[in-house]
Amino acid sequence: MIRIGVDYYPEHWDRSSWAKDIALMKQTGVTTVRIAEFAWGLMEPIEGNFDFGWLDDIIKMLGDAGIEIILGTPTNCAPLWLYRNYPETLSVERDGTRTATGLRGHRCMESPLFRKYAARIIGEMTKRYAKNLHVIAWQIDNELGANHCCCPVCAAKFREYLKARHGSLEALNHAWGADVWSGEISDWEQITPPVGQLYSYNWYNPGYLLDFHRWAEQSTTGYIQFEIDELRKAVPKKIPITTNACFAQHSMDFHQSYVALDVAAYDNYPETIYPDDPEAVYTTAAALDLMRGVKRKNFWIMEQLSGPFGCWSAMKPMPRPGQIEGYGLQCIAHGADMVLYWRWHAAIKGAETFCQGLIDHSGVPGRRFEEFAHFCKRLQSLDWLDGTVVKSPVAILYGATQMDAFSIQTQSEGFDYWEQLKRWQNAFGGLGVNTDIIHETADLSGYKVVVVPSHFVTNPVTVQNITSFVMNGGTVILTPRTGVKDEDNGCLLAPLPGAFAELAGCTVEEYDPIGKRDVGIDWAGENLTATVWCDVLRPTTGRALAAYTTEFYAGKPAIVENTFCSGTVLSAGVCGKKPLLRKLAKAALDSQQVKYWDTLPEGVQCTTRESADGSVKGRFLFNETAQIQSFVLAGESITLAPCEMKIDRI
Repeated sequence: MIRIGVDYYPEHWDRSSWAKDIALMKQTGVTTVRIAEFAWGLMEPIEGNFDFGWLDDIIKMLGDAGIEIILGTPTNCAPLWLYRNYPETLSVERDGTRTATGLRGHRCMESPLFRKYAARIIGEMTKRYAKNLHVIAWQIDNELGANHCCCPVCAAKFREYLKARHGSLEALNHAWGADVWSGEISDWEQITPPVGQLYSYNWYNPGYLLDFHRWAEQSTTGYIQFEIDELRKAVPKKIPITTNACFAQHSMDFHQSYVALDVAAYDNYPETIYPDDPEAVYTTAAALDLMRGVKRKNFWIMEQLSGPFGCWSAMKPMPRPGQIEGYGLQCIAHGADMVLYWRWHAAIKGAETFCQGLIDHSGVPGRRFEEFAHFCKRLQSLDWLDGTVVKSPVAILYGATQMDAFSIQTQSEGFDYWEQLKRWQNAFGGLGVNTDIIHETADLSGYKVVVVPSHFVTNPVTVQNITSFVMNGGTVILTPRTGVKDEDNGCLLAPLPGAFAELAGCTVEEYDPIGKRDVGIDWAGENLTATVWCDVLRPTTGRALAAYTTEFYAGKPAIVENTFCSGTVLSAGVCGKKPLLRKLAKAALDSQQVKYWDTLPEGVQCTTRESADGSVKGRFLFNETAQIQSFVLAGESITLAPCEMKIDRI
């Protein structure tokens, strides 16, 4: 069953409006509602005094209407009495001060005292609702990120992590290269989180910073496990537990943190304005493929864009016609089995007053609501998609460690790790080929092509997996800044691409961080363009496929192909623009005889969902652009309006 619904905040509205809201939800086709993730202050207004009357009532009203409920643990926003009575439960910022109250997410995830009170409110909730038939799932906290708290508790936990990872101060000093700038550690107590604003964050030792990022992500994983354990004391195993992810400054390690959860869930907020730059990749298709790849199965959208945003910044433009439905269907196309729109009503008070919902401040349903209603009705005709999944011949490797390392030491102007993954997903999706974005150490069996975008920090497991994959006949694409660092974020004394050099059949003679300039490439007579980075390659066992046509390295190899055992490795020394990446994707697919559609125009993506036996059930054609797109696919002439999704049952 594919569920459709909304995020609802009944506590913000007079009770007299609840029945009307629920009746309209039911009429519109809403099947599922998420509630209560920020309502701790109402559940426990005074320490130890609990009031669940309002929550009892709304759960019953929704349930009686046949609407399922996802219940949130309200631990992201503890009541002010907790922080004022126990200030040690507040997190500490980089400047060494406690987080100011009045926002959200103030808590230190490692604080034993905070966990005591969090466990108590979770326990009180599960006493009442763990076996409630209307509650079909639980959401932990809200939009968790890596725990970058700098409080004394977290400092001690960070030191414990380092002791376990490195074993001794001698080993730690060696791993970090701590003798640079007289940074040797002579006592574990000298180690703290990166507190202080005197210097730029990126001036700190990169080995130290990478270890702090790793600890912060592990800390969040531990916090999620803590809440799972508290919930499972009463919540039956058949009831799924999840949390809602989003990309932020300190994103958690999704693959690590979601291991113990039953389903991956994501908050999807695509851009509403189509960019003028034809090279921009602006939809969230790659994020959707990552969420599916986290657990290698279908996922949920816990929050979906429904209106313009305005809170921490100026208001963003309104969703354009077609985007409410089109972006919702894009989620389904990429494997979502639930899409909840944030939010039902625009808030009339509080910081998110201008983060608007399906129904704006007038209270009168308008264009966006009508588009949502149409989406609900359209989904009712797609019941044949129930039980289908997305299967992919292509995998793109992702590592939170790589993302962290690139944030610590920027390699070139415009060189962004996540942007690379988005561009590769766009290249294959534009050929009608499904992609999974999976963890860099994941099992690769079942794939035909694997893309390894900038494996900067060398992971021995990844090297072994890629080697075995190629030896068994697979095709791999390597990109610049691969094999540069060891696991402690120190540079390796070896020709690039380091541990992948034999597989690649080439080494890097020198490199040029060109930034946002363009460099010409000739590939079999076709003029193409690279940007951001150029590796000048020197073939060993491989053969040059393309060469530079500009700069002082004109005529030297930019792309090398190598046969290794029964597999193929394509080494791209450049961050190519869209036509170059598309040509590389086609070369990889051709090497594996994977079918693709070469007639799709730029900006149109094709994905498929299959039944368990592998037969294709549905094909989705999505126009991501602001222009009408007309093309021919398999002999059929197709025209798509901006953000239109065409769905074919096969």
